[in-house]
Amino acid sequence: MSNGRIKRFIISIEGIRFSNIIFSVVKIILCIYVLRTDPLSSGFGYLILLLFCVSVTRHLFLYFNKITPDNILTFCLDLLTPCLYGFVLYHMLSVYETKFLSVLVSIFLPGIVYCYLFAGKTYHRMDKSILWGGLFCYALPLLLALNYSFDYSRPSIEKYFLINKFSTTIGSDTEGYSDNYYFDLIHTDSIAKIAHWEDVDQKSCAYYRDDWMYKMIKLKNETFLISARKMPANSKLQCSFLLRRINGTVFRKVSTEQQYSHFERGDTLHVEKHRGLIGIKWLQLLMPQQ
Repeated sequence: MSNGRIKRFIISIEGIRFSNIIFSVVKIILCIYVLRTDPLSSGFGYLILLLFCVSVTRHLFLYFNKITPDNILTFCLDLLTPCLYGFVLYHMLSVYETKFLSVLVSIFLPGIVYCYLFAGKTYHRMDKSILWGGLFCYALPLLLALNYSFDYSRPSIEKYFLINKFSTTIGSDTEGYSDNYYFDLIHTDSIAKIAHWEDVDQKSCAYYRDDWMYKMIKLKNETFLISARKMPANSKLQCSFLLRRINGTVFRKVSTEQQYSHFERGDTLHVEKHRGLIGIKWLQLLMPQQ
């Protein structure tokens, strides 16, 4: 009789662990799908909401069943998830006018919280501190997604200068490849209208010899935008740059393939600045009407 009870107990424990692995795999697949989806697409907010629900359901499942990650597969899945959430946050922050430091903090925040809660623990059982810490990690991308996905406020239109653009390719031979497009923008009010010529040393001349247009250079603790260049006949002499001072922040913005092919470096873009559902401003590029 007792052997039957022990057998049923073992089966239930194995079933719980198997369910935990299924939850983890589904969450990882959703994270990868989110990374391959345009954050300004119509269904992105609902996709993040689904990811949040799956993450919280698994989190509560672990808490109430008191599962201990005592095998390498569960440990790897639990370690991979905070990293994926960091990339999801970076993907969503592309619609915001964010500074580099805030991007870094948001990317590593879930992983830092996770490692802090588990640091020094030899018996990794889900307790209340880990429960609330995990919920905090999941809530951050949800709030950022809801802020712009369900924001129906009237935006203001402002002008931004396109300093640089580039694309990246992600994927694999089995899953296929997809291209992501990005713009580096700065508000036109942050660029001085008056420009001046200034001589620069040979090292800077060589560094900006081939690709110099609209690049930034730092001189005397100030940042300038290169608008034109004069090269001397003798390469050993100094060259001169036409510089405009910058007093704002350059930020990276995701774009569509159509926007990427239409705009070039040096163009002025009209951007909608939205108030945000919870008060965090976000931006959306406008295509000129044909």
